[in-house]
Amino acid sequence: MIIVYKQPNQSKSVQLSRSLHGYTDKSNYGEYSYKRKGLLDKIPYQKLMNGVFILREKDADKLIELLEKYQAQYYAGPIEKTSKTGKILTT
Repeated sequence: MIIVYKQPNQSKSVQLSRSLHGYTDKSNYGEYSYKRKGLLDKIPYQKLMNGVFILREKDADKLIELLEKYQAQYYAGPIEKTSKTGKILTT
């Protein structure tokens, strides 16, 4: 599936980005750092450009649920499978 999204609210955009891509959490004045994983660290996908992803249909529901949580505008639709996209998304 192809998913295209946009989040016009700046603060929600940052929160959505952290939930999607993960972030580095620092504690004790930067002495310790922890990599917090995002949704895209857990599922195979192909990023075409900012806000445009191709992913498997079974994983699309997770991303759509996250987009709705942060009230993002989005489009989700089917896409024809080619050898290039199929190779990336089969892992």
